[in-house]
Amino acid sequence: MIARMRLDTESLRALKLVAEVGGVTEAAARLSLTQSAVSWKLRRLEERVGRTLLRRDGRLLKPTRQGQELIEFADRILSAHDAAVQRFRGSALSGSIRLGATDDVAVNRVAGIAGRFRWAHPAIRLQIRVESSLKVAEWVDASEVDLAVMPVEHHEVRVGDFVLWQDELRFVQATDAEFSADDPLPLVTFGSQCFYGRVAGGLLDAAGVAWEEVLQSASIAGVRAAVSAGFGVALMNRGFMTEDQCTWPGATAIATPPDINYVLRAAEGPLTDAQKTLVGELRGSVPPE
Repeated sequence: MIARMRLDTESLRALKLVAEVGGVTEAAARLSLTQSAVSWKLRRLEERVGRTLLRRDGRLLKPTRQGQELIEFADRILSAHDAAVQRFRGSALSGSIRLGATDDVAVNRVAGIAGRFRWAHPAIRLQIRVESSLKVAEWVDASEVDLAVMPVEHHEVRVGDFVLWQDELRFVQATDAEFSADDPLPLVTFGSQCFYGRVAGGLLDAAGVAWEEVLQSASIAGVRAAVSAGFGVALMNRGFMTEDQCTWPGATAIATPPDINYVLRAAEGPLTDAQKTLVGELRGSVPPE
């Protein structure tokens, strides 16, 4: 008789969050558990599946290949579990919420949370607007959206912002691309409504590197495709890099790009109960990389 394997949702949730935040301490705080409780859940999960699920990478814990495979299953399991709990628990909340987000956030982070939120709270009208970072910041400042999830530079984090996660910026090129030092560096950017291009230009200018903007795309898919095709170099998140991309070798001669913070920011004024509930979902469920 084959032994039955049981995977409890709270252990899967602990694995997913530890992998996302890079450590037990932060995960335990978010889960309102002790560090020892989270560590015990991870050990029990590894014993049950018979695989090493996390590995140490410098100061961070990152998923192994088997760990990432299990996390992909965990995403679906937890999504269905949480949606079922919310659905049958019922929700008396109503109202409307306007959420602004950047392209990368909307595609990779917010979409699943928003879908579960709408299912759990059918009387709430949730609208999501997607644009580049500077435009989203304008919307929330003008109260054109109630909440926003977006990247900001470290010095632009405000009192009242909730930092969801951080990421490194890198100058990235295709692994097989070569750019002549005699020509201006071809720069791929997210356009004038995103601060990445401004940061990239400032760093290159400070290092005396000639450059020219050869392509603008507001979407991460467009920038990735251009870089992978060897069209130019882009300043982008380390987490956006694909297997056919690497750090631009010339980056060793310029200052290190600053880390960026992804924040949850609310427009001025008191939040409604519906908005407070979505804030709680975003703060608890949008994971750092």
